[in-house]
Amino acid sequence: MSEATTEFGCAQCYAEDAREAWDRQGDGFEREARVVKDSHFSVSVRRCLACSQRFVWIFTEFVDWRGGDDAQYDTIMPLTDAEAADLVAGTLRPLDLGALGRDRRHLNHDWPSGGSARLGWKSGPFMVSEGG
Repeated sequence: MSEATTEFGCAQCYAEDAREAWDRQGDGFEREARVVKDSHFSVSVRRCLACSQRFVWIFTEFVDWRGGDDAQYDTIMPLTDAEAADLVAGTLRPLDLGALGRDRRHLNHDWPSGGSARLGWKSGPFMVSEGG
């Protein structure tokens, strides 16, 4: 099976409805590993409690030092077991995770400075930045 045809998740963690998938992030997942822990950039591997699918959760904040309304971005993307292991072991760099988006959808929660929060599924490669 090629990577492009890999099936990910279950109806609870990889639901078609982005809001439903986002709302389950609090109680439907368990954090397995924190790969990067910084106040403006964090990367962790989480596991769905219903089906054991692993996901990477990437949080990035860009501080603009004006009014405290700093841009915050969350990306949640499924990982294969091998990718999760490589990320935790350090052989898959956090800044390289965006390339994996080419063959799977990922949930994005974007809250730009001065704007409204946006939530939705996206597909394709994406940039991972350390924020700050």
